[in-house]
Amino acid sequence: MIRTLLASTAMVAVLSTAAIAETSKNTSENEIDNSVLYEFEVTTIAPAATTGFLASNMIGKAIKNQQSTDGEEIGDVNDVILGRDGSVQAVIVGVGGFLGMGEKDVAIEFDRLSFVSERNGEFHLVSDVTHSELEAANAYERPDYVPQWMTVSVVETEMNKISESAQKTYETVREEAIAPAKKRLDAAIADWTAEKTRVDAETVSTEALIDAAVYTSEDDNIGEISQILLDESGKAEAVVIDVGGFLGFNEKPVAVSYDSLMLFETDNGAILVVAPFTKEELENARTFEPGDYKANPEGLTLKS
Repeated sequence: MIRTLLASTAMVAVLSTAAIAETSKNTSENEIDNSVLYEFEVTTIAPAATTGFLASNMIGKAIKNQQSTDGEEIGDVNDVILGRDGSVQAVIVGVGGFLGMGEKDVAIEFDRLSFVSERNGEFHLVSDVTHSELEAANAYERPDYVPQWMTVSVVETEMNKISESAQKTYETVREEAIAPAKKRLDAAIADWTAEKTRVDAETVSTEALIDAAVYTSEDDNIGEISQILLDESGKAEAVVIDVGGFLGFNEKPVAVSYDSLMLFETDNGAILVVAPFTKEELENARTFEPGDYKANPEGLTLKS
C-alpha cells in the first residue's frame, strides 16, 4: 500500500495598519468610521469633566489641505509630540510615497492644524501647510535612544520582514518537503502499478468507465466515475468522480481531466482508475456543476 504523504504548510499572519481605512458615507449612529477623529467627554479624578481627543485615535489619520476644495490629503499622522506640560507640540506626518513606502516624515507644529467638525463628535484634521513647505522641510529622524512601539513606520517595517520570512519559508518547504515527497509519491505509484497492466485510455469504452472505482495516488479508494464529459468532436475530455460520501449519500462530484487518469486492467479484467491526486486535493476541488463547467471547463477541471 502507498503511505499517505504529509506536506507542511507555512501560515503567515499579516499585520494591517490604521493608515489604510475605508470611509463609509452612510455611517449610522452605532457604526464606527475609522477615517475620522472622535471628540468625547471624559471624567478624570478632578470633579469636573473635560472633553478631548485620544492621541492614539490620531495615529494614521489623514491631514487634508485646508485650501483644497476636493479634500486633497497632504499625509498621515505617524506620531504625536508632547511637551512637559502635556500640551501637544507637534505631529509627525508621513508625506509623499505610496502606501507608506518612500514617504518622508515631517514634524508640523500643532498650531498649524485645525479640527473640522463633520458630524456630532466626529472631526477631520486640516492644515494650512503648503506643498512647497513640506518639500523644503527637513525630514524628521526618530532619536536612536527612543524605543519604537507600534508606530506606522514600525508596522510597515515588520510587515516587510514577515513577507520576506514567508517567502523564505515557502522556498524551504518546497525544496525540503514538497519536492522529495513528490519523488517518493511517483516511485510509490510505479511500485504499486508494476504488476498491473496499463491500458491505453483511448481503447476503453465510456461504458466500461462508468461506475469504475477510482483510487488516489495514495492508494485510497476515493470514489467512482459517474459521468464522461465529451468535447465537441465526441472525444472524452474529462470525467466526473463522485468523491467521498457513504453509500451514495453526501458525495461531491469533481471534474478531472481525462488525460490525467491512469487506467489499469486487473487480473479479473476489471478497469482500475488511478487519479494522480491526493485525497485532500480531490475533496477540496471545486464542485462540478454542469452550467459552470459549460461556461468555464478549464477553471472547473482538476488537472495533473
